[in-house]
Amino acid sequence: MASNALFKFLIAAVILSLYLANAQKIKFIPCDNVTQDAIINEVDVIPCPKLPCQFKRGTNVSVSVTFTMGGSKTVTKATTVVHGVIGGLPIPFPTPYTDACATTGIKCPLKPDTKNLYNGKLFVRKEYPQVNVYVKWEMQDQDSKDVFCFQVPASVV
Repeated sequence: MASNALFKFLIAAVILSLYLANAQKIKFIPCDNVTQDAIINEVDVIPCPKLPCQFKRGTNVSVSVTFTMGGSKTVTKATTVVHGVIGGLPIPFPTPYTDACATTGIKCPLKPDTKNLYNGKLFVRKEYPQVNVYVKWEMQDQDSKDVFCFQVPASVV
């Protein structure tokens, strides 16, 4: 019985180490000309062991954003919006996780001066072309204004 528990522990440790090896706290690029209601503290992209991130077609990409609400505005509704920016042109990257309050782990309403953890996902469709792109990730409030917005360089492979 003890050897079974040890085996499960070792498997869990290997899986955790592989997970952590594929994650990177990245240097994100703030969006241009965007007023945001939050301060981004940290962005993790999985998998992304180095920049540019390699987004493999047919797989999910996970994004974790630690952010602190600012200002005096309360966010009652939050929507995830993702684009691939190629040559300055934003192309929508649809995600089924658009209702950020229901699908990303944040608890709406988001009140001023609160720290939050957002966990989003994007499925990289097989029909996406192999291309270098900047992924623009936004969380917008009930007025379609950015709560946070950042970009990260990636290659669709």
